This record gives sequence, C-alpha cells and structure tokens, in this order.
Amino acid sequence: MRPTIITILAFICFIVTNGQNSLKVDFRYAPDWHATSICLPDDTSKTLIGPEGQLLYDFGGKKFFAYANGEGFKTVFHILADEGMKFDSQKLYSPKVPIVETTATLDGLKIKQEAFAYSSAGLGYFGKKQNWQERKTAPREDIILTHISNNTNEIRIFNPMVVVNSEFKVSLDSSIITVNEDHHLFMSHQVKRVRQNLGEEKTLVEFSPTLLQPGETILFAAIYDNGKTSELAQQLKESPDKVIIELQKIRTDIINYWENNSPVPFGHISIPDQGIQDLIDASLRNIWQAREILDGKYSFQVGPTCYRGLWIVDGSFLLETSAMVDKGSDARDGIEYMLSFQQPNGKFGKLNPTFWKENGIVLWTCVRHAMLTQDKDWLRSIWPQLRKTVGFIKEMRKMTLENDILLDDGLIPPGEIDGGLGGGKDKGEYTNIYWNLLGFKAIVQAAEWIGENDDAREWQREYDDFYATFQKAAHRDMVTDTYGNRYLPIPMDPKYHSLPQRAQWAFCQGVYPGQLFSQNDPIAKGTMDMLHTTLQEGMVMGTGWIIDGIWNYFAGFYGHACLWMGEGDRAVKSLYAFANHASHLLAWREEHNPRDLPRHFVGDMPHNWASAEFIRLAVHLLAIDRGNELHLFEGLPKEWVQAGMETSLKDIATPFGKLSFNLKVDEDGKSAMLKIEPLSDPSCDKIVVHQKGWALDGEASIIELDPSKKQSIKIEIKQ
Repeated sequence: MRPTIITILAFICFIVTNGQNSLKVDFRYAPDWHATSICLPDDTSKTLIGPEGQLLYDFGGKKFFAYANGEGFKTVFHILADEGMKFDSQKLYSPKVPIVETTATLDGLKIKQEAFAYSSAGLGYFGKKQNWQERKTAPREDIILTHISNNTNEIRIFNPMVVVNSEFKVSLDSSIITVNEDHHLFMSHQVKRVRQNLGEEKTLVEFSPTLLQPGETILFAAIYDNGKTSELAQQLKESPDKVIIELQKIRTDIINYWENNSPVPFGHISIPDQGIQDLIDASLRNIWQAREILDGKYSFQVGPTCYRGLWIVDGSFLLETSAMVDKGSDARDGIEYMLSFQQPNGKFGKLNPTFWKENGIVLWTCVRHAMLTQDKDWLRSIWPQLRKTVGFIKEMRKMTLENDILLDDGLIPPGEIDGGLGGGKDKGEYTNIYWNLLGFKAIVQAAEWIGENDDAREWQREYDDFYATFQKAAHRDMVTDTYGNRYLPIPMDPKYHSLPQRAQWAFCQGVYPGQLFSQNDPIAKGTMDMLHTTLQEGMVMGTGWIIDGIWNYFAGFYGHACLWMGEGDRAVKSLYAFANHASHLLAWREEHNPRDLPRHFVGDMPHNWASAEFIRLAVHLLAIDRGNELHLFEGLPKEWVQAGMETSLKDIATPFGKLSFNLKVDEDGKSAMLKIEPLSDPSCDKIVVHQKGWALDGEASIIELDPSKKQSIKIEIKQ
C-alpha cells in the first residue's frame, strides 16, 4: 500500500520534532558573536573578552562593536602574535575558572592566548565589604599570556602587534600604551613602530619581529592596569622575563582560587549531563562576577555593561537563586539594598515611575526569601515596610476608578510593560496586574505564616476581590489565535494587540512562581496552548524586543510555567533549548535572532537573569514546592537515569528547610536508589516522588514519603 501524503508529512514532522527536541547540549543555536567575563567576584572592573580574544573596555561607546542596545566599547585592544594568524577556537579553562583561551595557527606555529583577571591586593579583596570604599583604587590587573610554539622543522618568524581602537587619546612610551591619560597596557616586548594613519581612532602598535627555532616555545605578556596603580605592571616594564615567570605562577593561583577558595557556591547541584552541569557552574560564577558592593551591601547585578546595576525584577530571581544555593545571608544583603529604594508612601518604582509591578515583586521577593531561609523574625522586622507597600497597591486599585480608562477598573493602572511592549497611560495592560496579584497573594500567605492575623484577614478579603476582578476582566479580554486557542493578550484594548506572545513573560511568572492559576484554569491553559505554537529552535519566538528574535531566558519563564501546569516533559525540553542558545563559553545574550536571520542583539552578555533562570529551572525540574508538599522529579528526563548515573541536590533551600537527596542508578540501569535527608520544617505534609516517564506510569507513578525521616528507597526504572 502506498503511503498517504498525511502519513509522509507525519513522518517528516516526527523526524523534525525529534531533531529539535534532542536532549543534548551542543550549542547548536549559539550566537555568532559573544563576550565573556573574566573578572573576579564582586569586581569593580568588569572586563570582557571578545570571540577572538579582544579586550573590551569602557562600555558606552558608539563605534567599536555594536554590543548592547546600539552601544559598544570606547576602548578595544586586540593583542596579536601576528596579523596573519588564523583563529581556530576559543574556550574557558573550565566552567568554574574564567581563563579565556583563544587559539590560532600561523604557518606551522601554534598560538594560544590566555586572558584572566588578577588583583595584587588579593583575589578575594573585592568581596570584603569592609573595603568597599577603597575598592575603586585597589590594584586590579588584566593579564594576557600569549604562547607561541614552533611545531615545524624550520625557523619561523612572527610579527607581534596590538591593534588599539579607542575614542580616547592614545600615546606610547617604550613598551607602554596609554589610553585616556591614566589607563595603561604594559607589554613585555619593545615597540618597533606605531601607525596611526589607519583611520579615525585606530592605532596599530608593531613590535620587533621574533625568531622561533624548531620545537621552541616563546611566551610574551601584557598587563592592563584598569587605570589603577599596579606595581606588577611596572615590574613587567623593568624585568619582563622575571615577571613572565611570576605571571605563570599567578595563573596557577587563580585556578586554585576559583576551584577551591572563591565565594561562588559550587557543589550544591549535581546533574549527570555534563553539558547541563557545566552551564550551572558557569552560571553561578557569572552571577558572582557581576555582583558588586554598593553602599556596603551586595548588589546582585544582571550584567557587566548596560545592565550593570540593580534591576528589581531581574534581581528578585538572582536573590532567590542565591538563597537556594545556601547563600541566604548574601541574598539578605541584596534584599536590604533593594528595600532602600522604597519611597515614603511605600511605593517602589526604581526602573520607571509607572513600573507598578515592582511593588508586587518586592513583596514576593521578601516573602520567598523569608521562607527559603526559614526566618520569620527577619520578615517581622521589615513588616512595617511591607505593610506600606500593600497600602500603595490598594491605592493603585483606587486610582483605576479615577482615570479615564474603563477597562482597568478595580485592577492596576496601565504602566510600563517591558519585555517586548512599551507602556503608556492610555491603555490597560496585564503585566502590572499579574505581578501585583502575585505579590499580594504572597503577602497574605506570609501574614498567616508569621501570625499577623488581622493583616491576614483584611488582606485576604482585598486579594479575593482583586482576583475576582481580574478573572472577570480576563474572560472579557480573551481572544482566539489562528490555531483556535483562547488566550489572554497583554494589552486590554484590541487596537494595541500585537503578536499574541508579546510580553507574556509576566503571564508565565503569574503561573509560576505566582501560582495564580490552577492547572485547569481556562486563562492559563489557553495562553499556554498559544505559547506552544510559537516555538522556533525550541524557544518561544518574538516575545521580546526583537519581534523576529529569541529572548533566551524566556525559556526559564516558559519552562517553569510548563512544569507548574503538569507538563514536565515540555519543561525539560525548554531547559535544553535554553542551553543550546548559550555561547560555547557558557553565557547568554539577552536576545538575538535565530540562525535563519541576520545578527541582531539586545541586552547584556553575560546576562545573569538568564544564569539565574537556568539554575532555577534545573533545580525545580528535580524539586519544587506545591503548597504544603515538596514534589521531586516532575521534570526528570530519562536521559539522566541511565546506567551508573547520579543526580543529587545538597543543602538546597526550600520553604521546608534544606533539601539533600541522591538518586543513584545501578550499573545495570534497571533500578535506582533514592536517599533523602529529613526536612526540618514540620509544615511539609509529604514529599511526593514522581516516576512518570522514567520509572513507572499510571497510578503507581507516585510515591509519598514522610518528610521528617531519613529514607532510602529502591525504584525500578522503565526499560
């Protein structure tokens, strides 16, 4: 019998779908231009390295590398062993160690350039809060070591040079390149010639040709002082051979520091897929590299350039991630810094005066942090501040009855939307509503948790009215997409509708962590069904500022929403699509186009809301709290339970205390042993172990455990 056209199309769709959903990290969708951070934890100098080893400084320029939001760097150094070298590859020393290795070849020569950050004041100096006022003047060096090996049987000659692109004045003295009068690049070689007739703001510095015998390796060095006084850099000028030996020892010290002594909380999450594990470790490192001490407090920052600072929405998830991996005290610091931006009337509006959602976000952030750290006393200590914010949310609801917009009555006034759509005072929209509902729900639960019963009763009545008003408006505003899915657009007024997925980030966060919807809620189900139809390269397409682009860490929002709605298989596919949009150096750009379109970038890189989302999603696939229950393995893929594999969480903060478990598959792959430590909080009713998809299906796919007991159970694995 001849196959029908439908059968053939179904077969093609099966092949394409399986190819797209392959659970393998191979960076197939990596951006074709990337930047990587090499700085120290809490560093004041956020040095970036480009894809061919370029040193990128002074973000905010308009000419050199269109990097983020149309801006680039005012100064770029490119240190070359020879202008004719051919670049081969670039990698990190390891996910934990940000030494960037760029390799190249030239006529039989092998070239490896290593770039890393150092401080003569001490590798941990910038994380010491008592030094926060002195940190700006402390020595801080970027070191570049270039190894050139002659693997031929003949003598080879190479011609080292440095290409300088800078908006500032460039001058030279012997082996020192000075930019902007007080920033210096010290070289271990003497300058032979300088060419500045190559165009506006470009200087080419040539060094003497170097002879390399067969089998010989030569090393030359550069140190950039970041505009700070550096004795080490000065010594390179005076005794280059001696300092090069010292720099190699420093490299060893740096590796040891990152692997064993840095403040980055490695070791809490163990995944048997090395690609996923590498991204988790690199994400933790990137978060601590972007962090900074401001006003004596840790500020968890999104990135090193255009997002260098506190962003309350992004920061809330960075702070949750910090608490999850047993750094609750660091997160506490960040939250107290966040609370310092509260206005006298209780309002938060750091990003924008009408970014009303910050009020709900702060409430949720504080409640979630208190629960993860099991600290009711701290929550009580800030309760007066949170009460004022609750009062402001009530005031916003009243404001909707006084404006000229009927659509928003009883909800939240229209404000800045973000994530693909601008805001305005002339239209109702749901992003600010979602987050204020979310925060209000969290604070009601918190009031009950800490015994503020009067607040709990009053606020519950307010929340119930708020939520009922939302549900009525949402059902009024739902529309149907071209696939027949009934979904809720972000703008209320149809004349402002765009692609249905635009700015649905707040909806996804309303699903989780907001928990605003049951799994059978028609608003949530219809909107999720709509999002499922928008995937390209495994990601929701066109939901950010690039209308034909991919907002990388939306995969975290979407994956969490899928997980909460009971679709763990979609959630784990989202994790892998997320992974495959990272660069080979294990970091994400905020937004970029898919592979079929020309390059277009938005936002920072490394982008650490992305780092936080990746960590959070990986953890929640393994353990997520649902009310008074802790659920394990709702998103555990069968690829992680192959013969001999091991998955574990250690001291991961949950609302029920710290969670530690180990799932070890036998060498024959037929069974696994789950060992789980008891939880400290008696409010957890039970631990629910999900086996569907990797062990048993049907009614027997659930195991319920007593959370107060240490247990070991054997689980048969689905063959």
